[in-house]
Amino acid sequence: MSDEFVRATEDERKAMVTTVDSIPRVILRPGSVTAIVPTSNMTLSFLELAPGLEAKPHSHPEEQVVVVLEGELDLACNGKLYRAHAGELVVIPGGVPHSAVTLDRGCRVLDIFSPARKDFAEKLQQAVAANK
Repeated sequence: MSDEFVRATEDERKAMVTTVDSIPRVILRPGSVTAIVPTSNMTLSFLELAPGLEAKPHSHPEEQVVVVLEGELDLACNGKLYRAHAGELVVIPGGVPHSAVTLDRGCRVLDIFSPARKDFAEKLQQAVAANK
């Protein structure tokens, strides 16, 4: 593969590659902290969720994929309760009511929304402005 492409310069790399740790944190509510990555077509949200945290039933027009990175949580969707463990993911169609609760250890998840969530981009902008 290295024969097919020119290696990016360090400046080009810095413009394209980042770490999750370098993304400003947004407190969505007590016990729910996220690093939001907004793009034109999707939104990524790297969430750290405290133990026993409950997300009340809600819905949004965006499709959501919940990827459990560490720990586990219970997700309710379509009248069923699903336990999702680290390494598993759950797809929630847009407009479908769902809720969740973390267990006694809390967890880390990656939420992926499509299309992009404008409200999350605004939350990120507010957090960045507050930290200046």
